[in-house]
Amino acid sequence: MRPLVVLMVTAMTAVAAPVPKALKKTGNFMPLAVGNKWDYVEPDNPNAVVDTREITAVEQKDGVTFATQKLSGITQVFRADASGVAVVRSNGSDYAHPRYVVKNDMKAGDEWIWDADGYTERRTVGATEKVTTPAGEFEAVKLTYRTEQNGAVGSDITVWYSAGVGLVRIDYTNGRTSHVLKAFTAGKK
Repeated sequence: MRPLVVLMVTAMTAVAAPVPKALKKTGNFMPLAVGNKWDYVEPDNPNAVVDTREITAVEQKDGVTFATQKLSGITQVFRADASGVAVVRSNGSDYAHPRYVVKNDMKAGDEWIWDADGYTERRTVGATEKVTTPAGEFEAVKLTYRTEQNGAVGSDITVWYSAGVGLVRIDYTNGRTSHVLKAFTAGKK
């Protein structure tokens, strides 16, 4: 009977659940449902959550979805439309132009630019790759974006998005992996 007790204690001490298998293969690259929650850790410290993101509200207006996400002291509003998912508001300030995070039907080689009065981001879609995180292994689309401020190159950031789950990894210019997904909790549909 002792092995059963050890198994039960081990199961009860798990910090976060891995992503359900059904979600790894379905849905879009930025699932926007109330209660969807992502916990991220640094790869060198997989027990300390460094960022939590959660969808706190979703509403439909004229066939377009608007979702509010809270993360690290920031509130963002996303708009999901026929083109993709874009940030349209951050901390109460509306963007003059939608900042598309992901596009619908992305394929390797696609590019788009967000221009915010001298600050630009050029996103380029790469290949689909296997990405291993504490939450599991994902087939994820690689997106690299280069930032520029008034013509001066800022940084290159690479992110990976998995269908049905969303953002699973972030790397910065210096090759350092900043965030990897520790857990995804699906909210209400």
